[in-house]
Formats: sequence, C-alpha cells, structure tokens
Amino acid sequence: MDGLKTSMMRKLANKVVNQSLRVGKRPDGNFESVRIIYNPTDPTCYKFAQIVEEECWKVGAYTTLVYQSDERTRLRYQLTPEESLSKINPITKAIVETIDVNIFIGEHDNPSWSIDVKDKIKIDAPNIQKLREILDNRRVRWLYFGWPLPGTAKGFGVPLRHFRNIFFNSIIESFSEKMMKLCRYYYEAFLGHDIVEIKATDGTDLSFSIKGRRILVDDGIVSDEDISNGDVGLNIPSGEVFIAPIEDTANGKIFFDDITITGFGRAKSLWLTFENGKVNGYKAEKGEENFTKFLDANTGEKDRIAELGIGCNPGAQYTHGSIIVDEKIYRTIHIAIGNNTGSYHGKNKASSHLDM
Repeated sequence: MDGLKTSMMRKLANKVVNQSLRVGKRPDGNFESVRIIYNPTDPTCYKFAQIVEEECWKVGAYTTLVYQSDERTRLRYQLTPEESLSKINPITKAIVETIDVNIFIGEHDNPSWSIDVKDKIKIDAPNIQKLREILDNRRVRWLYFGWPLPGTAKGFGVPLRHFRNIFFNSIIESFSEKMMKLCRYYYEAFLGHDIVEIKATDGTDLSFSIKGRRILVDDGIVSDEDISNGDVGLNIPSGEVFIAPIEDTANGKIFFDDITITGFGRAKSLWLTFENGKVNGYKAEKGEENFTKFLDANTGEKDRIAELGIGCNPGAQYTHGSIIVDEKIYRTIHIAIGNNTGSYHGKNKASSHLDM
C-alpha cells in the first residue's frame, strides 16, 4: 500500500469529523470552531488535511488550516529574539481560547530538528505549558492523526513504502471491531487493581500505584461519557488502554532498547531508574546526551512518571520511532514521563510528554 486513494481519505475524514470528534454545534447552538494543523512536507498530508476541512464545512464548522514543519519551527527559534520567545504568542493564545476542536495531521519530519535550538526552546517552554493548560481547562477536543512523511521515514532509516504500509494498516485497523475488543479486554484487566509491577528478563523491575486513577481507552471515539469525564483527546492510529500512575509512587528501574526523543534524536539501550515517581538516574549506550538535552530544554515535572499504556492495535508494527504507531502495537507496553494533566487525569504540569 503506497498510499490511500482519495475515496479512502474521504471515508476516514468523514469518520474523524462525524464519529471520532463529532464536530458540529456547541451546546449554545453556535457552530464549532476547528483548527487543523498539517505538515506540508508531503502533498498527500496536505490533501488529507483539506479533505478533513471539507468534512468540517459540511457540518457547519468554522475552520482555520495552518501548516507546520520542523524546519519552519526550527527557523522560528533561530530567528526570534529571546525577549519575544519569553512571552506568550498573543495570536496563538487567542486561537486556543477560541477553538472547540484542535486537529494535528502529520508527524515530525525531522526527528532531530531541535538539538541546536534547545536553549531557545527552554525559553519558550513555559509558554507551551501555559497554552496546554488553556486547552486542558477549556476541554478542547483534540486529535493527533499520524501521517507517514518521507522525512520521518528517512530519519528513522525505514524504506518509505514499508513505512507507509505500517501507518496505513494501523490507521485502517483503528476502526475495527477486533481493536475495540482488545481495548475492552485490557480495560477490564485493570479493574479492581491498585498496584502495577513491570518485570522482564532484562532486569526491568518497576512498580507504581494506580489507586483511584481513571482507566482510559483510546478507541478512536470521543463519546458523551468521555467528554463528561474530561477525556477529550484521541490518537489515530488508535488502540491503547492507558492510565496515569500516582505521580510519587514509581520506584525501580526499566530498560528500553531504543527510544525516539522527539526533536532530539534517539537513545539506545537506555536504563531509567525511578525513586518516588521521579527519574533519579539514567544511562544509555548511545544517545545519552540526547536525553540530557531533552530534559534541559523542558520545564515542570518533565522527569516524573506520567503514563502507563498497553497497545491494542493488531495492525500496528514497529516503525523504528513513530511513537504514535509504536505505542499501539498489540502486546506491548510503554511508559511516559512529563505532563499528564487534562485527558490523562494526572497532576504533572510540564512542557513535555515523552513516551518510551
């Protein structure tokens, strides 16, 4: 599968707008406002974004279509004076205070884009965190729709055709009955349990409490129940059961063969140790400095346990770095550190959320 036909794009866009996000009218009777951000480095990504916008128009929604690429973001940090970066962008603030739905379509087209601008990113990080809080407090529904970009495939060293096949198979499986059943199975497996222990033959031995925390399901739909509970976010590819651990309870160590640190590259053979919920040590055979740069560039509870997730998408396969697919692989688990407010129902406030 080299790509999706226009008819399939239209079918997926219709599901996104009418089934997943249920775009339409606000409770006050006015039509909703939708921001759609897409990555312009691949024409098919732009085409799909346009089709999503057209489906929004059909239900009366007001839209704004905005492009965003890693190179443009990097250039903005390079050119913008520090004084300006230290203040919140009033245009962006006005948008996040207005929109009802926020859709991102694409991926990071350069997995290492931010390494040489990390000091500028750190200046801007509190503003990013504040914008996230505004969206969370307003319960803005959001969707991250992953799209296989040539730059992403190149950055991960994966042939583009194979990369696209994995992505599109997992996207199509996102709406399957089989995936729904797997999500339900793992949701029920969490019920009635307070402690999670992760152990493996590589020496991983990590435990934490989930007592009283909501068990969350990313099944490709924001239902009325989800909205009433504040569960307003979605990924596509979907297929995950996840939960925010009690933030000060993680203790032990965990090993990762290979992780992608968005914007900063990779770390291989990474060990993390936790004490009272916080990363208190780490080492890697390769790329340890990338993990350090990531932590240095972010603010808030960037190094505290944030999430445990279990993959439930039978169509997902390993992409060598696109976490939106990799974390959905059936029979895999992942954890995250950093922000877990809003739809995660956690307490960490941070400018970052790193899935591993």
